[in-house]
Amino acid sequence: MFDSVNRFLKKFRTIKVIDELSSMERLGRDEYKYIEGDHALTLQVEMLSGTPSRVIYSRTIKNWMPPYDKEKITEEKRKEIVKKICKYFEINNTSYTVK
Repeated sequence: MFDSVNRFLKKFRTIKVIDELSSMERLGRDEYKYIEGDHALTLQVEMLSGTPSRVIYSRTIKNWMPPYDKEKITEEKRKEIVKKICKYFEINNTSYTVK
């Protein structure tokens, strides 16, 4: 019985690890935390009904959280972060678009 319950619940689990350095954490309905080593930032990812089921707002990737909030996130770095966030949704079989 526990096996069947575990298999059922497995459908709803989210894989948080993207790679050896990066991971994602859902904070609220539309807010996520991206973590890269000891740096972290929050970003807006809107939940939609239908396909795609998420919209990643790349413009919300602005600053690292303290104590790294004085470090600038370049456009190149923002693109790298967006790629990793896309990979996170792909790993979790979630359709998305980037704006």
